[in-house]
Amino acid sequence: MVEGNSLGVTMRITALRPALIELADISLIRKVNYTYGRGNIYGGVFPARERSTELVTAVTVPAPGVIPAGQTRVLSQTLSVPGDGPASVRGDLIDVGWSVRCVLKAAGGQIIKRERLIDVQSWGQTSATDIGHPPVGEHLGQVALEFIALSSRILEPGTPLTGVLRLRPHAELNTRGVRVQLVRCEEVWGGPGQEADPDASESEGYRHSEAVMSAVTVGAAGTLVPGTVVDLPFAVETPAGLPAPSLSIGNLHVRWEVRAVVDLPLRSDPRLSLDLLAVTASRQPLDSGRQGALDTD
Repeated sequence: MVEGNSLGVTMRITALRPALIELADISLIRKVNYTYGRGNIYGGVFPARERSTELVTAVTVPAPGVIPAGQTRVLSQTLSVPGDGPASVRGDLIDVGWSVRCVLKAAGGQIIKRERLIDVQSWGQTSATDIGHPPVGEHLGQVALEFIALSSRILEPGTPLTGVLRLRPHAELNTRGVRVQLVRCEEVWGGPGQEADPDASESEGYRHSEAVMSAVTVGAAGTLVPGTVVDLPFAVETPAGLPAPSLSIGNLHVRWEVRAVVDLPLRSDPRLSLDLLAVTASRQPLDSGRQGALDTD
């Protein structure tokens, strides 16, 4: 199910005994959980968890009325999935879950509920500017790093990221190898009710987490000689099911990057990071604008 599209929901009701259904509702639910930093009066900082449940869309379906024992009634409705996010996220700090909930009210006040989880995919448009960010380097005094011939700055599920890492040593360096990583970075800029502040400290709500989703060694241990140029082709596998798209909404941020690391013994490792735009929606032509469908019994 892609954000901004519609979801068809079919509910099948089978009466085990004669029943009178007076009311039928179908709703789209979004649950957002995230971890932020909270300070105490003693100067310590501990992780705190914020949880919220939002009723995104709700529709009332014409009730089927009397259902004789053993018979089935089918109710159908279409729900609109908003396109402004956040879509589904499965992260260490940030978790966004979606579900469809069906509620029946029978005669005598009996309430019957069924809820099914769904995956809402995203084009990552809230973070579209990420692909305009320049690369960020650290500890590059002895070697210059550069990504060239990168296949794309849009990260798609199951599509490898390929390119060439160029090294220009300024001094002789003995390395333990060179690797390229695909990294998911999560940031929470403040807790509930706080303005998003990139400069906030942990006691003011800031939390950060990184996860290496895949990695490949592109250069073996050896010596880099100053005045030479070393080009190392790479292909980093992208998981078939990305756990989160790029996201920038309020105080919740998910950022993806390709990162090159030169492993040096007893020194800080030179590294270069370049932001990507991760999408979890399929780019297959047949998926464009197509309605999703969900059956629930």
